[in-house]
Amino acid sequence: MFENDEFVCRHMQLTKGDIVRVIREKELTSFSEIQDETDAGTICGTCVADIEEILEEELERRKSGGN
Repeated sequence: MFENDEFVCRHMQLTKGDIVRVIREKELTSFSEIQDETDAGTICGTCVADIEEILEEELERRKSGGN
């Protein structure tokens, strides 16, 4: 998928690392929460599926107690 320093949402200049950080710090559990915190996916929407996939990975990591 994406490396941590690759842009996921180009319009908001958000990398995968930025998305992961906000998910972890705010303990977010939905795309709409990520959107509220970052404005990702609000301009063209092409990043929505990628962000949802990152969120799924993070929720799975959280569930399994991973870092």
